Amino acid sequence: MDEPTDIGLIAACQQGDATALRQVFERYQDQVYRLCRHMAGNAQDAEDLTQECFVQAFGHLHSFRGDSAFGTWLFRIAANCCLGARRKRHAAFVPLDPDLPQPGGSGPEDQLLRRELAGRVEAAIAALPANQRLLFVLGTQLEMPYQQIGLIAGCSEDAVKMRLHRARKQVREALKTYLET
Repeated sequence: MDEPTDIGLIAACQQGDATALRQVFERYQDQVYRLCRHMAGNAQDAEDLTQECFVQAFGHLHSFRGDSAFGTWLFRIAANCCLGARRKRHAAFVPLDPDLPQPGGSGPEDQLLRRELAGRVEAAIAALPANQRLLFVLGTQLEMPYQQIGLIAGCSEDAVKMRLHRARKQVREALKTYLET
């Protein structure tokens, strides 16, 4: 995202410009939804969490000081929404989408193997503690830089690296027996 454009849009939003609110929503909607989808139990919960995130963010725009990028501030709100919902509902991890285009063959056997692997990966990620899963999703699914993850999660970049390494190691360990066969 072009940060000066975000600053201008946020300033317009803070002045009550409905068009700017729509532009901010359209700019960040997909990324916030992806985070919520990976953290929530299903697509409908992810849509609800995405909406809740934007309602909270737009309701608190007056408190955005610009100390960090708007996207970082918004993702922190989204992370809090997801973690809060998980505590309330004990939602399960959303499955990886096995229908996404995948490398390799497209025959029935290949599709079955991909689905089985996706299920095992899903289970391994679901077994991670919620805070570790958040870092894992931000780092591997949304491919955010460590510094931004740290700002969202409220920890140092070194802590992000260490926790993400541990999460990857846990997932790898959980998949070890499957991948060796």
